[in-house]
Amino acid sequence: MRKLLIIIVATLFTVHNYGQSYHPLPDSNAKWCIMFNNGFIPPPIFWYTNYWETSYSGDTTIDNREYKKIERIEYDIFCLNTVVNGPDYRGAIRDDTINQKVFYVPIGQTNEELIYDFNLESGDTLISYLDWSQPLIVDFVDSVLISNEYHKRIVFQYYEAEIIEGIGSRTGLLEPLIAFEGGSYLCALYVDTTFIFPGYPCNMSATDTCLTVNIESQFNDSEFSIFPNPAKDLFQIKISSELLLRSPRLNIISNLGKTCKSLRLTDEITKINLNELNSGLYIVNFYTDKKLISSKILIIEK
Repeated sequence: MRKLLIIIVATLFTVHNYGQSYHPLPDSNAKWCIMFNNGFIPPPIFWYTNYWETSYSGDTTIDNREYKKIERIEYDIFCLNTVVNGPDYRGAIRDDTINQKVFYVPIGQTNEELIYDFNLESGDTLISYLDWSQPLIVDFVDSVLISNEYHKRIVFQYYEAEIIEGIGSRTGLLEPLIAFEGGSYLCALYVDTTFIFPGYPCNMSATDTCLTVNIESQFNDSEFSIFPNPAKDLFQIKISSELLLRSPRLNIISNLGKTCKSLRLTDEITKINLNELNSGLYIVNFYTDKKLISSKILIIEK
């Protein structure tokens, strides 16, 4: 009886995690916000950092198949309402919802390439057009909760990459799946201006782009400042006495989305040691009452 109960529970768990219907990519009004860093190449590091937004620009037919056209707009990393390049056509994409695969027609081609396959299980191999090096081997498959629904996630060996139904990958939509010593990171996916993924956007101190949509409230820079910036071995955070009463917390996020430091602020001036962090561009996210209220760019140069 006990063995039977274990089997039933295991079966229910599997159905809960993997039995959901397929979640396709958004079919319209979607915007993937992406930060890219070419690696730790001094000096100065911000010269090698880019930010762009990828979105649909209409429908097209190629070889009797319907596709979504993709365009990309690149912005100035320090003035995000200034367009540097684009909008540029980046190819066409097709989500095969029956076979649960996503295909891409690159610029200059008429034949499509496989980029995502959501039928894979542990031990399977993905040969994706978006992978530069070698085929990726699936480590495990699970689900992530997005907008109150579970989406299948496929994680590859050594955590080299992961793909998610209805999202794309951790690195973006059409970006290389592996980010090594730089590369791209999906800051946010918005659909109809609604923030969808990841847990919080990689916000920066700028206006007129999707990076600031999810900030709950704004406050004067005199209430929260970081210095020096660029920093080398340490930097200081200064907050107002009023903000200190709201139990503030901050996270330092790498350009690949990894949380490098997380701490609660207990003084108006806090010194933070940077010895364990490499040169590069980081995001300092500032929270009060569990809400993200501001973000700033921190540059570390050693």
